[in-house]
Amino acid sequence: MTKQLKFAIVLLITVAGMNVNAQKKAPAKSTKPTTESKAAKPTKQETMDWIADKMKEHLTGYRQFISYSNGEFVYKKQVGVYSCNTTIYLNKITGSSPEYSSDFYVKGTGILNTACEKGYEARGDVYNELSIGGQNYNDYSDPFDFRNDNNLVERLKKAFASLIEYNSAKKDAKEAF
Repeated sequence: MTKQLKFAIVLLITVAGMNVNAQKKAPAKSTKPTTESKAAKPTKQETMDWIADKMKEHLTGYRQFISYSNGEFVYKKQVGVYSCNTTIYLNKITGSSPEYSSDFYVKGTGILNTACEKGYEARGDVYNELSIGGQNYNDYSDPFDFRNDNNLVERLKKAFASLIEYNSAKKDAKEAF
């Protein structure tokens, strides 16, 4: 073989190899959802809706769900012969019990309002605390049966912590902290 023929063969093999590489398809993109979307923090509305859904599912037996809309959860209960509606304002929850407390409750100014029908009007009460789970040592209103589900109480603590963060007062531009 001549030098020119060898050079032509090497050149042909090199060019053919380049064409093969150029025709290879790009690796397929993964159809797996990114972990970023899974770790994204739910919105305030999604947080309130999830909490309200759990509250609806776990109302104690003598309470009846009435409605939920935009952070206002309403249920009815009988007090003797009188009917009372209680509204829980999720938008007003600004705190919770300390972590060391075994009575997990949430608090805020006027987060719970009970209004009863005429004839039992003295029962129009406003509360600043609501027991979610635990021993309920302070005898706060306790309309839910979360106590026996520690995993759910822990998930509720996280959801309420997010909600409290959303509801907390925003600092003034002049404030350092």
